[in-house]
Amino acid sequence: MFKRFIHHFLLRRHFWRYADFDELSEVYISMIFRGLSISLTGLFVPLYMLGLGYNATDVLMIPMFYFAARALAFDVLSAYSVAKYGPKHTILLGNFMLIGSTALFLTLESVSWPLWLLGTTWGASASFFFIPFHVGFSKIKHSDHGGKEIGYVNIMEKLGFAIGPMAGGIIATIFGAQYIFLFAAALLIIGTIPLFTTSEPVRSNQHLDWKGLDITHHVRDFLSYTALAVENTICVFVWPLYLGLFVLAGSAAYAKLGALSAISVIASVLSALIIGKLIDRRKGRLLLRVSATLNAMLHLVRMHIVSYPAAVGLNVANEAVTIGYRMPYHKGLYDSADSLPGHRIVYIASLELFGSGVKTVMYGLLVLISTIATDHLTTAIAFGVAAIASLLVMTERLRI
Repeated sequence: MFKRFIHHFLLRRHFWRYADFDELSEVYISMIFRGLSISLTGLFVPLYMLGLGYNATDVLMIPMFYFAARALAFDVLSAYSVAKYGPKHTILLGNFMLIGSTALFLTLESVSWPLWLLGTTWGASASFFFIPFHVGFSKIKHSDHGGKEIGYVNIMEKLGFAIGPMAGGIIATIFGAQYIFLFAAALLIIGTIPLFTTSEPVRSNQHLDWKGLDITHHVRDFLSYTALAVENTICVFVWPLYLGLFVLAGSAAYAKLGALSAISVIASVLSALIIGKLIDRRKGRLLLRVSATLNAMLHLVRMHIVSYPAAVGLNVANEAVTIGYRMPYHKGLYDSADSLPGHRIVYIASLELFGSGVKTVMYGLLVLISTIATDHLTTAIAFGVAAIASLLVMTERLRI
């Protein structure tokens, strides 16, 4: 059913690639369901843990363990899995890990799992998704129309992000917050199925040549990609924590958070196609720099948000400018991966590995700061770091 839907509305827009549209349509379908699942798990975790009696330090320890696990083991293991078995099989493994992670959060109230286990399992699932996804999509995207295709991927993911929080807020309000994670696990299982109706996009049983990648030629790639990842993770982890601490309250908190996210996503969906076309017309770098600058300003405003309407307005503005620099950046990233035959997996895995290490240190420092400073000062420092990171994204020299 979903495949027919995708073909009906998008195939005519990919007239240049009828022969291999099936493998791209699988990515679109999978991203809808993953967007649904991730928006349920990631968005509500801080609010869920605060409701169970955990403090801000405890919540910040989850992403610290999340990225530590990735940096110390799982980013490298994911790269070898992609080389051995292919991106799709690696994503399948990552989805099963994410199902296990949601099960841990589902039973957290009754079992009180250690925080390191929650973060490690969640981080492992991320390693086994992001690396194979970037490898696979960079391989199958069209060289001249990659901006449009990245736009469609963002739309599919954002559709999930729009529906998921609304559904999660209703589920949490009516049945209880823990059932959000049960629903998310079911969606992950469904979202995995479309990936295996065509073959792997890259050759399996590859040898990874880590030494063959000349890091000195990609220093700006590592700096800018890490900056982009730092900014993103603060939006994902710290912003919902701030809202839970200072903006949302009462029995309708989950519904309000879900509605806030869903409303905000509409802005990014409406702008994704326009931005994708601008990228393909060689306007990507200008778009990136304007959007990243505006995004840095928005991060400095976050710490002053005290009301729900203000939070909605900031989220809408943030979604619009965020997609304005992430889409051209990823277009350039995928083109750079195309220019490294034989080193695509190593290049992408190295970027993720370095970023995970930096984010581990950052969250470790935030955990430390949270033990000696107020929650408001801790989150304000995080937003300041995000603003600096947004500006550092502009150090890229990708082929945008």
